[in-house]
Amino acid sequence: MFFEPYPPSEVADGVWVGGRPSPASLGALRAAGVTHVLNVSTDPHSAQVRRDFRATWVPVVDDLEPKPASWFRRGLSFARRALKSPDAQIYVHCREGVHRGPLMTYVILRALRGLSPTEAKRAITAKRPVAGFPQVYLESAEAFLQEESEREEPAT
Repeated sequence: MFFEPYPPSEVADGVWVGGRPSPASLGALRAAGVTHVLNVSTDPHSAQVRRDFRATWVPVVDDLEPKPASWFRRGLSFARRALKSPDAQIYVHCREGVHRGPLMTYVILRALRGLSPTEAKRAITAKRPVAGFPQVYLESAEAFLQEESEREEPAT
């Protein structure tokens, strides 16, 4: 039997985070209006996720090493496209919902919702107390966000 001590949590309007969803939590997410699933674990989606949601898989290993900009870019791109629709909601998950899922959610909140680093971490940990943000992960996230902001600024 699958046990979820910390079920999926909505950490900002339309942005959810958690661990690998069980069939029951998938039903609850669907009932709550979640339309998209971003899986950042190394395990592929279940058939139910592929059938019931618009989903993408952007795997990365939870190895306490810096995460590549390409990983953040792919996940953020999916979230950006998903959240263009006012009715869309996204569920971001890894295996346990402790590091990778919260990290990608942090980047989404910073880039798409305009939260500060402190606000983004607080929004996530207030609803998902098991979320952890290793310094090396935060540094790679902030380096990516800085690079993205420089790419978006017009040249003078």
